[in-house]
Amino acid sequence: MCGRYVLNSTPAEVAAVFGVDVRDQFPPRYNIAPTQPIAAIVLNEQRHKSYALMRWGFIPEWMGEEKGRPMINARSETVSHKPSFKNAFKRRRCLVPANGFYEWAGKAGARQPHFIQPTTKGVFAFAGIWETVLSANGSEVDTVAILTVSAGLSMQTLHAREPIVIWPEKFDDWLRIDERDTKELTPLLKPQSAAYWAAHPVSIDVNSPSRDGPSLIVPVELDNFKTDLFE
Repeated sequence: MCGRYVLNSTPAEVAAVFGVDVRDQFPPRYNIAPTQPIAAIVLNEQRHKSYALMRWGFIPEWMGEEKGRPMINARSETVSHKPSFKNAFKRRRCLVPANGFYEWAGKAGARQPHFIQPTTKGVFAFAGIWETVLSANGSEVDTVAILTVSAGLSMQTLHAREPIVIWPEKFDDWLRIDERDTKELTPLLKPQSAAYWAAHPVSIDVNSPSRDGPSLIVPVELDNFKTDLFE
């Protein structure tokens, strides 16, 4: 968790919300999966906010792509001191634009996917960390993990954890706080309020990473199943 997400806002909308120049004309994506390229907002070498295309699946620089197992999430409780993540948390934090994500509920073998998004809808930002590693052919690859936290009261009915969201007024804090002052980031590492998220069940088509399109987030009716876990 978070293992799949949606970014269906346009490049122009992402550029406006994050205050960056987005030159890629990326299409709406409704089933973004690990190891795929994703949009991220980082500080460039001039310490300015910048759009970047990275790969979802964090690998520590000292491990390298050949030996490293991509990690899609990082726990906020340990990210500041776990060897795999601590350097990136100090120096290479990022924002990951999204419009929502998926989570599965129910018994093994019959788990029901749900689409979760802010009640206000629109694009928002996951908290992320990133690292550059060398690929097998010697090229550099930027890799990303999304931070998670113990779920708030509403999310607990669906999953034990939820992705951390950075609010627009805190974008600069998340990106710019110096490595000597990372304790100032602690207030940002929290779940959202019960009123923030809305969820509904969706088609099991989302189970396959090869599936994409707006039909994946359309609500479905289920027999003997509560259709909105957050009501």
